[in-house]
Parts: sequence; structure tokens; C-alpha cells
Amino acid sequence: MKKQYIIMILICLMGSIALAQDYRTSILDFENPGSRRIRRFEDANHWFYRSLPEKSMSIKTEDVERIQLRSFGIENLRRPHLFIIIDGERNRFDLNLDEQLNGYYIYEDIEFDIPQGTSSIEVLCYQRSIYMRPYKMSIVQPKPVVTRLPNRQVQAHAGMIDITHNNTSSEYYTFNPTQALKFTHNNGREAIVYVRARLTDRSLPVFSVYHNGELVETVEFSLARTTKYSAQGVRHLTIGRRIELPENADSSEYELRAESDHMFMARPVFVQE
Repeated sequence: MKKQYIIMILICLMGSIALAQDYRTSILDFENPGSRRIRRFEDANHWFYRSLPEKSMSIKTEDVERIQLRSFGIENLRRPHLFIIIDGERNRFDLNLDEQLNGYYIYEDIEFDIPQGTSSIEVLCYQRSIYMRPYKMSIVQPKPVVTRLPNRQVQAHAGMIDITHNNTSSEYYTFNPTQALKFTHNNGREAIVYVRARLTDRSLPVFSVYHNGELVETVEFSLARTTKYSAQGVRHLTIGRRIELPENADSSEYELRAESDHMFMARPVFVQE
């Protein structure tokens, strides 16, 4: 009963249409082949074999889970077929013609799983004009997709503004008392941030830096104005402040909040690794 059960599973799995898996094939050898002929493929030339008269050819199947059996004939046979023998049980399989090429009658591939624990199988073909070659089928393991987050993700700001210096301009994010600047740095990237503010009166601009929701420091500007930097629509621009952002071990959330009634301009810059 055990043998019959194994053979029934084998028959259900056999066929010329592969299961819904991606497979890679590699050559297997018969243990006791007879004569041989070469068949040319696009990538290489492979030897195909036929058995000695009335003899089967055996295939070692240790560590083999699935086999593809390719075959061709040198005559136009009426009913080409072969037998697969497992544990002494013989099963016939008809060969279906796929194409006629270069004088060969090429049959559709036969694919089947090997029952677990089977050390060898046999292939028997009485028709002497048929040549065969077994191939081991291995499941292609898809390469893991590595998802890399962008180094910077900006969640919130009050707009963008260009600050010009020596005929070159750089984009800055703005923030104010009603809209903070929030961004995330990923992949362990370390950064600094340059901050300026617009002066409107004699009050001092003040902002705070938060790291992962915790207050790190509060920074106060002086009333000193820059003469080298300018921004469109901003009459009086403070001298810039360079802020060292807290260490980023992996991914960190940073937030710059305006503590005074001023418009601030910030430009995060990654530190070169």
C-alpha cells in the first residue's frame, strides 16, 4: 500500500507543465547509459543517452526533489513512450511531440517530484531510437528585497525659500510659531542644520530643537544682521547659526519650533561619512 500511495502521488505530479514555481535546472547523469547523441541548445551542447537493449538506466536521486526528463527521437514513432520505475513499480508515460528540428523529433519535457527518501529511480524505454537526459530541478530562491529608506523624510514645514550668497542660492525650509519644521533622518545619517531668522523689530528670535520628542536645546539669536546673505522678501536677515543635531543611531525624528514671533529658515545638511 505504501508503494502504491507513493506512485499515485508521483503520477499526479508528473506532466509537461511545471508547477507554479520558478526552477533552475542542472544536468544529472545516468549511472549506466548506453550509446549517446549530442543535442545543441542555445547555451551549450548536451549529450543524450539511450539504454542498452531491454535495459533500464538508473539515476541517483539523493538530495534531488524534482526531475525534468528531456528526450528526442531520430525516427517518427507512432506511439513513443517510456517507463519510470520507483521501488520496483513501473508506470508508462507517453511522449508528446513538441517540434521537429534538425532531423530530431523533440518531445515535451516530463517533470516529476521524487518521493522523499528515494535513493535512485530507473528509466526504461524499449524504443531504441529515443534518447534522454535527466536534469535536476531546484527552486529558485528569490533574492531578498532590501528596502532602504530615504536618508531624509520631511514631514512638515511652513514653505520653502531661497537664500542667496555670492550669486548662488540654497533652498531653506521655513518654520514659524504656527508651523514647526519636522523631519526624519534614516540609515544612521548624521547631520547639522543652518538656521537664520527674519528680523522685524528689536525682539530676539528664539527657537528650540527637539530630538525624538524631547527638548535638546533652545537657541537665541542676536540682532546682528548679515550683509553677505539675502532672501527675497526678507529685508533684515540674521547671521546664521550652525546647530549640531543629536546623534542618529538609526532613524531619528527632529523638530525645530519657533519660540518667538519670527519666521525662521533652516537647511539641514548631512555630515560626510
